[in-house]
Amino acid sequence: MKKINILFAMILAAALYGCKSDDDNSASVVTTPEEVVTLNVDVVLPADIRQEWQPSIDWALDNIHKAQQRQRCEVKLNLRYHDEDTEDVDKLAYKLTHPEEGEDTCHAIIGPYHSSNASDVLRYAGRNRLPVIMPTCTSSELQRSNARNTYAWFLTESDITQCEMMVTGVARMTDVDVALIYSDDTYGQSFRDWFGYYATEHQLHMPGEGIASYRSGTNLTLFLDGLAADLKNSRLAVCIALSNAADYVNVTEQVRQWNDQLQVGEKKIELQVILSDTALDDDVIQQEGVWFNYGLTPTASPNYGFPQSYEALTGQSQVNGEARIYDALIMLALGAAHQRVKGEDCKVAGREVKYYEKPYGPTLTDHIRSVVASTEGAACTWDVEGLVRAFSETAAGRSINLTGASGSLTFDDETHTKVLGTDYMFWRVEKTEKGRVAKSILHLSTESSNTQASTQSLWELDKMWSPYYEDVAVTHNLPAVTDRWAVVVSPSTTWSNYRHQADAFAMYQLLRHHGYDDDHIVLIVEDNLANDSRNIFPGQIFVERSSDPAAASDQFVNDDVRKNAVVDYHFSDLQPADLADIMMGRSSSRLPQVIHPTASSDVFFFWSGHGGSREGPLWGNEDAYTYFGKDRIRNIVAEMAGNGTESRKYRRMMFAIETCFSGQWGDALTGQPDVLVLTAANAQESSKADVHDRDLGVYLSNAFARTFRRQIGAKNDISIYDLYRELFKTTKGSHVSIYNQQEYGSVYSERMNEFLPQ
Repeated sequence: MKKINILFAMILAAALYGCKSDDDNSASVVTTPEEVVTLNVDVVLPADIRQEWQPSIDWALDNIHKAQQRQRCEVKLNLRYHDEDTEDVDKLAYKLTHPEEGEDTCHAIIGPYHSSNASDVLRYAGRNRLPVIMPTCTSSELQRSNARNTYAWFLTESDITQCEMMVTGVARMTDVDVALIYSDDTYGQSFRDWFGYYATEHQLHMPGEGIASYRSGTNLTLFLDGLAADLKNSRLAVCIALSNAADYVNVTEQVRQWNDQLQVGEKKIELQVILSDTALDDDVIQQEGVWFNYGLTPTASPNYGFPQSYEALTGQSQVNGEARIYDALIMLALGAAHQRVKGEDCKVAGREVKYYEKPYGPTLTDHIRSVVASTEGAACTWDVEGLVRAFSETAAGRSINLTGASGSLTFDDETHTKVLGTDYMFWRVEKTEKGRVAKSILHLSTESSNTQASTQSLWELDKMWSPYYEDVAVTHNLPAVTDRWAVVVSPSTTWSNYRHQADAFAMYQLLRHHGYDDDHIVLIVEDNLANDSRNIFPGQIFVERSSDPAAASDQFVNDDVRKNAVVDYHFSDLQPADLADIMMGRSSSRLPQVIHPTASSDVFFFWSGHGGSREGPLWGNEDAYTYFGKDRIRNIVAEMAGNGTESRKYRRMMFAIETCFSGQWGDALTGQPDVLVLTAANAQESSKADVHDRDLGVYLSNAFARTFRRQIGAKNDISIYDLYRELFKTTKGSHVSIYNQQEYGSVYSERMNEFLPQ
């Protein structure tokens, strides 16, 4: 079995002898290259997409060939096609990355088309850092989990950005409420996770439940009726993000019928329906029954000439992805040209490429990174004239500043593999002599923006504003604190949800460090991570790992947060009703460990897990679909408050809830005396994982818990407002929120050492 990078290096080394190019292009004109280096590129696409993209593929190959006629060496791309819809992508990926003796080596992969298949390919490609260039994979989770993989190339921003663009388009309207219908699958996940965030950013009201998932055949009437009942404005924009054309036909028909019924009644609503990129499909466009106003899709920027040139060449408009596969092909060719000149002397943004695992030296993907990372040198465009210059400058060992067919090829600052500028086109269907066609009506772009890109710059987003909270002065004649109690809960039990239990263990350690003895903490976790077969650190759990000595000085970095922890209950041994007994101090043979607070006790409650859009925190993993319940948590706190019949069970109480839609509990507990609720997200948005560990293959922590730990560790007497402000600024993708401060007291003067005293 041959190593891919070694074989490729041998091919290039054999060609290098006759591959010296003249610095001066006028010195010697070579009409036929003396050497040809062939790159085997496996293209994984559905057959119908390949057919649609073929004009751009052929155009790119022709231009690459023409551009190298003055070079002594030519890079030739040998494309080998695989039908993504009929092949077993997992088996194909293994075969391409593990060639048998005598088989032609795969030097690069373009595709897959679908995000759901890309994870299989990327898993195997990491073996030799084989470049996988994906023109259309937009799953935000796929991009985040591969954020540090230098072989994973994303040429379109994630669906986070498409969601942003969709909401931004709605925000241009006046007097409008907004709602989302998304497909209950990998594609719809990004829209579900980020729609509420961007609606909040644009201060748009989301009526009713605001967001609804759709599976084939789902009846949306109750959801739509809920929107109508809770409208604040007379105009409603319903955004729809579904996986396939058949679902668009069904959902838009349901929306049309619902709207017709409203219009004949007393309530009049001006309805706008906006579809996501997957709706740009002939089965949707040509379907007379599909009823909507606008669609949105990534497109090539008109500023760089590709759409206009394409239409002049082919007589038709480009489809989504064509400009990006053109870019994929020219990047591969130029990367190979760079490799044959630079060899092991490869620098990316001025930094020498080194690895501490095989293959140790730079591979093709690093040379592509070197090409696109450069912002200096000769300006080179995507067309044949620009590529002539690009190949000539590269052969001479000089840097180039490349502009692609899709637009400015600006990639993230860390790995230079995730594009930061994508153009989006709003379109609508018009009837022409040739039939129904999609016509562009508006272009939006995130290019050159540090706060709108969905890759690296989004994770570095630093919020510079925060809601204004009135300095509430509440006097309840509270007694002096006599003791403190804490309940720490993680309802997650699976390896993929590692971060939830890890954050719970870390919060337990934080409490111990700040004065709680174990008898005053009830820790509820499944505790099945330390001995999981996938744990490469048996017996240990981490929330942060770093090889940087400076980082290791921070609290909990490289610390085993499970060490000496006393787990009171395995989560799977409890029922939701048990939490009330634990909080109220009702011990039993089955529940021996409970808290025993009194009217002079401060009680701290931390919960880390998944949540849903209807009632917030889930009792179990993300697939449990079992809510703990807003009424249940409200009733527990009301009972602890006394309910007018029993003695009070707390002096003050703080909830820190780290789940999606955790603001649902904030709303539920509003009005309870001397209770403050800090949530990682508001009631209509999800929260995000934060610290991903490549070795373990999972997220170790969430931003909310990480910032909470660091702020308390640095200054435990920090004011609640200052803690909130730091949480708000550092928790990306959701709005950290405070609830019920009117019943608690001044968030400016009250401090966290009331709960964490030492």
